[in-house]
Amino acid sequence: MKRTAIAAAAAAAALACAGPLRAHHSISVIDITTPVWVKGTVAEYQPISPHALIELEVLGADGQSERWTVEGPYPGRLERFLKAGDVIEACGFVPKPNPEKAYPPPRFIHSELLLMPNGQMQLWGPYGKLDNCVRPSDSKQSWLDFLSNPMARDLWCSSYAAAVPLSPLASQALVDDINGELSPRCR
Repeated sequence: MKRTAIAAAAAAAALACAGPLRAHHSISVIDITTPVWVKGTVAEYQPISPHALIELEVLGADGQSERWTVEGPYPGRLERFLKAGDVIEACGFVPKPNPEKAYPPPRFIHSELLLMPNGQMQLWGPYGKLDNCVRPSDSKQSWLDFLSNPMARDLWCSSYAAAVPLSPLASQALVDDINGELSPRCR
């Protein structure tokens, strides 16, 4: 009995000291209709649960540096790939406003795709509509190379089939060309 009380007290103390934890969420809280591309220098990688965060220093239109938070998957997925000082691009989506929680914070995206320092695309998060990240200036071959990864292809095919229309910022012609060259094609 005494051990149970001590264990319960220790667990309560640990939870009280843990600080605020981010609530886990589903795609329903993300606005997948409008992609946001952010290019910046990695300032920090935070492998916190349930989603890892990358802090990017981004040069704003006014020439001033802005800090962007790029949320992704479970902690540790990119720790071996990124380091402070790397310049990357992220395509992501902003959370839908939630006035009750003062969410989303400014300059925050949940990223689905990273463009790594070597120019290669890296799948990072599962929330979004991957075909909305296609830019008119993108190379069809770079997308086909990226989609040779089975996980990326599955996310692409599920987002392509989704009832959500393609963003006006994405290139419908290029998306159609990419889909036409996928083998096997999306069902």
